[in-house]
Amino acid sequence: MKKALLGISFLILISSCDYTIIEEIYDPRDQFTGRFDTEEYSETLDTYTYFDVNIFKDADPYSNVIYIRNFYGANIEVYAEVSGNKLVMPRQRVGYYLIEGIGSIDYGEIVMSYTVEDTDPRSRFVDYCSSVALRR
Repeated sequence: MKKALLGISFLILISSCDYTIIEEIYDPRDQFTGRFDTEEYSETLDTYTYFDVNIFKDADPYSNVIYIRNFYGANIEVYAEVSGNKLVMPRQRVGYYLIEGIGSIDYGEIVMSYTVEDTDPRSRFVDYCSSVALRR
């Protein structure tokens, strides 16, 4: 009888407990965020440029968008869509620039290839660039 009451008490105690399951959600954009020192090579001009960029996520937790601030070393902001360790910068206009490109991240190093078309009537040209960005 004591064993039965002890067993029933134990079952009541267990059934009255709340269990909290913590599920960690992986956001592939996290690997792209932060401050990066960037080395950019212009195939068009055959020159290297060095600048820093700041990358941050869109505020919507269901979004796959990141923003790259100081892109092209021109104090402009572009957006890119992340899928796994890849990114795509869809064709977008920022001021006089038309920009599009692709990239990936491997061990914290972001490698990108992109075109920057300057549509200003006084200086029209297309710059074909590649860059490597290293986390600070």
